[in-house]
Amino acid sequence: MFARIFLVISFCITGLLKAQNNLIILSENGEPFYLYVNEHKINDSAQSIVKASKISKDTCHVKVAYADKKLTDFNATAYLFQYGNSCKNLEFTYTVQTVKGKTNLKFISTNLISEDTSGKQKHAAARVSDFLTLQQKEKDDKNRLLENYPPPAPCLKAIGDSLLEKQLKYLQDNHIELNRVKDAKWFISNHCMSVDQLIRVLGFFDYEDSKVKLAEFGYDYVTDKEAFLNTLNACKYKTEKEELKKFYAKKTTP
Repeated sequence: MFARIFLVISFCITGLLKAQNNLIILSENGEPFYLYVNEHKINDSAQSIVKASKISKDTCHVKVAYADKKLTDFNATAYLFQYGNSCKNLEFTYTVQTVKGKTNLKFISTNLISEDTSGKQKHAAARVSDFLTLQQKEKDDKNRLLENYPPPAPCLKAIGDSLLEKQLKYLQDNHIELNRVKDAKWFISNHCMSVDQLIRVLGFFDYEDSKVKLAEFGYDYVTDKEAFLNTLNACKYKTEKEELKKFYAKKTTP
């Protein structure tokens, strides 16, 4: 009788000591998907962020089945270790990313599971949001350096003066002209600007050639293209002024 009671107690204690961790999977570009953990379907509706709770093993098989059938389903193993050891009451966050055509799971973070359910959801969402923000910044930095600028889009309202002042201060502090040109192009291509604001940007450049290049680049992004010839005021010499006049004539000639 005592032996049976001991076995029951041991079984209960073992169950309590088992790892109880959560797993969050998110898609890199926000594609909705269905998540399977150890062949168990987690979400009934496709989502871009899915959480599986109370996973009792250190490793689990993960399958991501995209709602878009044009995308290939993805299988991988998720590891729920901390410093190489078994753990519990932790939340592991991974993202599905594709690099050079190869898809894999990328570890993001490990965090304690909050006891407050509402707080836990908010905490997880905040972490995912921080990661996506960082990921977007990395992409933006790479595109800026490679001069991969976004194409012009309908532009109706110019940016506020406070944001412009912040960028002008940044340009002023960057003393390498080549980098300043790249930074200015990135800023112009990612914001609606007026011609007057563009002229203020041109005023922070030392070389006339840089001013001409930036003015011509900014033409497609400004809100008031009809005022483009005002950029001539930013140039000192007749040669550059004539170059901008010819550019504007080509742009406006049917």
